[in-house]
This record gives sequence, C-alpha cells and structure tokens, in this order.
Amino acid sequence: MRTIPSPLRVIAQTFVFIAGALLLFLIFLTVADVAGRSIRSESILGAVDIATLALVAVAFLGLAAAEIDGRHVSVDLVEMHLGDRVRTALALVRGIILALIGLVLSWGMWGTVTSAFDRAETTNGILRLATWPVKSVLLVSFILFFIVAVWNAINEFLDMREGKRLGDESIIVHQAQVEAEHISHTVVSDDDEGSRR
Repeated sequence: MRTIPSPLRVIAQTFVFIAGALLLFLIFLTVADVAGRSIRSESILGAVDIATLALVAVAFLGLAAAEIDGRHVSVDLVEMHLGDRVRTALALVRGIILALIGLVLSWGMWGTVTSAFDRAETTNGILRLATWPVKSVLLVSFILFFIVAVWNAINEFLDMREGKRLGDESIIVHQAQVEAEHISHTVVSDDDEGSRR
C-alpha cells in the first residue's frame, strides 16, 4: 500500500492543529460570553459573528486529515462482489470522477472567494467581518482534500492493477484491521496499567 507524501501529511496535520486551536478559542469565547451575560448582563460584541466564521473553518480544516486517516465513510457492498478487472476499472473511474469534482468545486469556490473579496462582502452582524478569509480557508481545505482523495484513488487503482489489495483486502477490511490493532493496543495498555495497580 502506497503512502501519502510527507508534505501533504504535514499540511493536513497543521490544518487539524489550527482547527483545534480555533475550537479552543470558541470554547473560551462562548464561556466568556455566557459569563458576561450572567454576571454583567453584557455580551461580547460580535461573539456570534466570530463563532459562526470560526465554526465554518473548524468544520472544513480537517477534511484532508480525515481522508488520509481513512475516516470518511465508504461502502463497497456492491464492489466487493465484482471481479478483479471490474473493480480495477471502477477504481480508475472513481479517481477520474474525484478529480473532476475537485476541479469543479475548487473553481466554483475560487469564484466565490474572489467575488467576496471584490465586493468586500461582510457578515450581517455587528462587527461586519470580511467573509473572504474564511472562504479562502474553505477553498484551500477543499483543494487539499481532493489532492489527497485523488492520490488515494490513483494508488488504489495502481495497487489493484498490480494485484494488491484485491479479494479480502478491500479498503474497508484494511481500515478495520488498522482500527482493531489500535483498539487492541489501547485495551492491552489499559489492562497492563490495571494489573500494575
């Protein structure tokens, strides 16, 4: 099984770190806003605008990392009953469709970002925050996600063409094995700690 290039992993993990930092910021902002309302009967100015934009960024920054880790839902109920040649052809078709969807969505998002920038689009709330920075985050997140997804699809096709990961070695089986190994290590580690006490 081929792996994702290191730079893509680093960028995706950086996005996850940024999403985590934004989420922590949102927690503190929300707690401070609620505390301000309860104690002083004053809300933080623009907290809703800030939270809305930050939540959008948080939601999309993890797309590529989820694809790298195989966390997106995939169902191969029909495909697993097909022959090797048909499955290999479907892997190629899947890669082509992913690339086309990625190009169309990225192109559309680029138009949205440039339009928001050109029109100086802002939120409707009190702060009137510019929307193009968050839309830019969406664009970059989509591009990175589709690069990773197409990379995975190409590698799946190449592996299938070479006779690897066919039959019982579907993506779902492979992912289940990885997760089972992770869980068994976690359970063993917990049991070891319990027996030490």
